[in-house]
Amino acid sequence: MNQTAPLDQIAIELVRNAFHSICDEMAESLVRSSHSPNIKERRDCSCSVYDVAGDIAVQAEHIPIHLGVMAGALRHILAAFPAAEMAPGDVFLVNDPYYGANHLPDFIVAGPLFAGGRMVGFGASMAHHTDVGGLTPRSMPATATEIFHEGLRIPPVKLAAAGLVDNNILTIIAANSRLPDERMADLGAQIATIRVAQSRIDELARRYDTDQLRYALAEIIRRSEAATRACIAALPDEIWYGAAAADFGGEMIPLRVALSHQGDRLKIDFSGSGPQTNSPFNSCLANTLACVYMAIRITLAQGIPANAGMYRALEIAIPAGSILNPVFPAAISAATQVSYHTFEALMDALSAFAPERVLAGTGGGGVFSFGGMNPLTGRLFAYGEALGGGSGASNVADGESGMIPPVANLHDTPVEVLEMSLPVRILRYELVPGSAGAGRQRGGFGLRREFQVLTPVRCSFQVSMPTHGPGGLLGGGAGAPTRITVTAPDAAPLSITGFSELSAAAGTVIRVETAGGGGYGPPCERAAPARAQDRLYGYGDIQIRGAQA
Repeated sequence: MNQTAPLDQIAIELVRNAFHSICDEMAESLVRSSHSPNIKERRDCSCSVYDVAGDIAVQAEHIPIHLGVMAGALRHILAAFPAAEMAPGDVFLVNDPYYGANHLPDFIVAGPLFAGGRMVGFGASMAHHTDVGGLTPRSMPATATEIFHEGLRIPPVKLAAAGLVDNNILTIIAANSRLPDERMADLGAQIATIRVAQSRIDELARRYDTDQLRYALAEIIRRSEAATRACIAALPDEIWYGAAAADFGGEMIPLRVALSHQGDRLKIDFSGSGPQTNSPFNSCLANTLACVYMAIRITLAQGIPANAGMYRALEIAIPAGSILNPVFPAAISAATQVSYHTFEALMDALSAFAPERVLAGTGGGGVFSFGGMNPLTGRLFAYGEALGGGSGASNVADGESGMIPPVANLHDTPVEVLEMSLPVRILRYELVPGSAGAGRQRGGFGLRREFQVLTPVRCSFQVSMPTHGPGGLLGGGAGAPTRITVTAPDAAPLSITGFSELSAAAGTVIRVETAGGGGYGPPCERAAPARAQDRLYGYGDIQIRGAQA
């Protein structure tokens, strides 16, 4: 083909899908090459491609929070390292939320991509590393009051120059982790994703020249922006309000949002939301923005490729000093727990004009972490994961049971992997009877998981929804709240109702029952066939919350 000809519509779509394939292959190589169960089993990672200005153009369908966060983090890298000075093989790293990242365990690794000696754009991956220091194993301390308690902070740094990795930086990272070998392996896997992306760009460059590839990325972004603006311009001239309460162990922190539009620009204003807390229960700015992107993507802009073009059509106001935009040096590791409620407030507002596309509140248990010395290996270990619950119902379907909330979209760690790699035994893993919220469509059921630790450990509980279960929508009932009990040998059960830490002796059993999902629509409108199916699967016998089976 003529290498200087502008790309037609078909060619642009072919290139867009090629970049999607690049993102997918980057993610697959990261999952297969990493060592930690957090990435290998739970797939707590995401990959994206950006244009030369650092605007996200294409992303793999992975974790919405990650992909929204990654949209802004590269800007901070470019502010510290101008693109004009970058060379093939350069790699950059950042994990600090105050430089556009999510929370400290999430490492963002990015590098420029070249074709014909000129930059085409950037490839990047984001992955949750099991431990980066801090007060407790797994770097999710429940009692942190400032970010310095949560682990190693890394502002934008140059990790590799022309393919040569800076071992001094690796040494610092390894020295600040309880699992240094795992950190090096997972970080190496992230660096390799940039090489994967570059090799695929080299293949694309055999068919398209650099100008064409850059033009395609720009056009991909422009089309998303035009489509999003058209959707916004068609909205009625109204203001939609949404609210939720972030459940911080009984302290209900208000989250408020107002949506309106001026021409083809949508305004999202979080004024009136509660102040930041003196704890990790704060959402960094990037995390809150990611919730907005996710909510708009599945409702107003459904079917439109999510990238910087979509985000340009949004005007977002988040007051500094609020729980949704805390000021330095606030602790921030529980940002995702706050995001569950942020998403709920957005769904509440969007239900006014897109009731067929919203979801009721989705349950979860927060993050349970523990670690100590493994007697079998004589080395430190750390475990932790965000625990799924019942998903919220929608206009057309019941909520799924035992699901990570949609802003996270993770897998859980299989029982077999846990028991083979850690001194722990899983005694129970099942759905929680009676935890689903009632409605025309019922919510999903939460999970019950019992851990018996086989060696002394230090535990951290960042509990999600311990007082009030996820809310229903449009008349639906709320799901059951999270319940956690710790039973030490020869001791009465201890209830965990908020963010807390404790030391547990060998033989201690920790039972986590995660929140169920909210229902959608009045329970009295539940169809007879659905009620019959409830009885068929035993749901009628365990009495769905708020309704008769």
